[in-house]
Amino acid sequence: MRRLLTFIALSAFVPSCISKTVTYNWDVGWIIAAPDGFSRPVIAINGQWPPPKVEADLGDTISVTVTNSLGNETTGIHWHGQFQEHSNFMDGPPGVTQCPIQPGSSYTYTFTANPAGTYWYHSHAPGQYGDGLRGPLVIHDRRAEKELGFDQELTLVLSDWYHDQMPGLLHYYLGTKNTDGAEPIPMSSLINDKLTETFDILPGKKYMIRVISTSALAAHFVKFDGHNMSVVAVDGVQVVPVVTDTIEVSAGQRMDVIITGLMNATKNYAFVASMDPDMFDSVPDTLNLNSDGVLVYNPKFAAPAPLRQEDYTALDDIGLIPLDGQPILGAPDQTITLAIDFESYSFGQRASLGSEPYISPKVPTIYTALTTGQNALNPAVYGPGVNPFVLRYGQVIELVINNLDTGGHPMHLHGHVFQVLTRTSTQPWDGNTSGFPKIPMKRDTVKVAAGGAIVLRFKAENPGVWLFHCHIDWHVEAGLSVTFIEAPIHLQEQFQHGGPIYAANNCKKQGIPISGNCAGQTRNVTDNSKCNNVIDPNPWGSLINPPSSRKVRGLMRDIAALRV
Repeated sequence: MRRLLTFIALSAFVPSCISKTVTYNWDVGWIIAAPDGFSRPVIAINGQWPPPKVEADLGDTISVTVTNSLGNETTGIHWHGQFQEHSNFMDGPPGVTQCPIQPGSSYTYTFTANPAGTYWYHSHAPGQYGDGLRGPLVIHDRRAEKELGFDQELTLVLSDWYHDQMPGLLHYYLGTKNTDGAEPIPMSSLINDKLTETFDILPGKKYMIRVISTSALAAHFVKFDGHNMSVVAVDGVQVVPVVTDTIEVSAGQRMDVIITGLMNATKNYAFVASMDPDMFDSVPDTLNLNSDGVLVYNPKFAAPAPLRQEDYTALDDIGLIPLDGQPILGAPDQTITLAIDFESYSFGQRASLGSEPYISPKVPTIYTALTTGQNALNPAVYGPGVNPFVLRYGQVIELVINNLDTGGHPMHLHGHVFQVLTRTSTQPWDGNTSGFPKIPMKRDTVKVAAGGAIVLRFKAENPGVWLFHCHIDWHVEAGLSVTFIEAPIHLQEQFQHGGPIYAANNCKKQGIPISGNCAGQTRNVTDNSKCNNVIDPNPWGSLINPPSSRKVRGLMRDIAALRV
């Protein structure tokens, strides 16, 4: 018996013994690209755009050193969907878990690849990933992949694309010239950062397609002509396979699907990624909602006609069952009720999820959590601007989100997956729990319908500072975010020495304090009167020293001059 126990104990360490370190060195700067035929500056990595795929095996260490060569913008990289257990400093949002990376400076992200599945990385600096700083992140679980029995995997990155750059568009969207409050409408839909894509297909072979939405606004319907899809995972969570002919993927979401090559195919087949027009306040006559692809069985076959239809009926993900069979979490220890709402101010519109639009603090919230002792349990030390909610370790947290807006919103939680207990389409949740499933769907980004509601649950077992926000990039910058400070005393125990020295130095050289409350006060830390409590009336995203009065086209020319 003792030998058996010894074997079990030793076997628990096998993954760490065979894990490796995957290292990347990135120089982030400008180049010119034309994914839809229109040339414009884009943010590239090592002179490459689209940016590279990051791949690792479950349990590997990922180390990415990012050097900011943008010249005129700060940056910071978020590893969307990664739990960042014991590595909260690596989550990426400036003002939350780090200070921004200034031009000419570097920052190293080091974390354990967990969980496995389909993810992506993107800038979490204000209004930036829409300019191209985003790419796929795939964490392989070789055993799980073998059980799925596919022969080849493919990546299908979906995005919307703008011809003007994000700083100017963001300034317009949040300013008084935007009289109807509408989000800027993209100029194109892209597949793998181009208008068309082709996949070579062999009869009888199974292809696992990792579908990733990196959109700033648009959701996409995806359909393959003549081929059904078996959905096997959502947001990295494996599910009991469900067959469908159409899926919808909103900003930030991912779906893994398997298609099988047809036997004795006599033609090539089209597939399409079509932007959901319901996401737009209006659809210009000149806008092509579609980006196209071809499943190529034989290059000698004629090119298929593009796949087009007026309306799509997509799989409803609410019924998906996670493969691990996790039952519904017990009665909540804390219920947090939030409302998605937009409000007009004298300087433009803003959005709120908590009591007010999110305002970035003077001190990154992680440092406040680490340096205020037992006061870290008091939401007041973080300031009302970040919409703080303190979660105790081990609590079951229930989130009720009522959407008061006329548009849908994909809501994303950092550091976790959550259970989706119910979703309404046209009215707030009425409090009825009788319809909650015994085994709820789990994912990290879920869409709440216009005028509807969602109810989510997760367990607070990952100490850290985590954002919960809409993943429509325009709405993030409008303020549609709250902050969960999860088990801050446990977090203090994890980082007894204050976190990575280079992270602290990155703040110090910018004159950003790394101790005290949201204003950097170390004595009366519950006094948040000197924190950032005023909304920025003139936002320009991550631009440094933005122009006070300049047309967007002029801004574009200035940034183009900075390209490498």
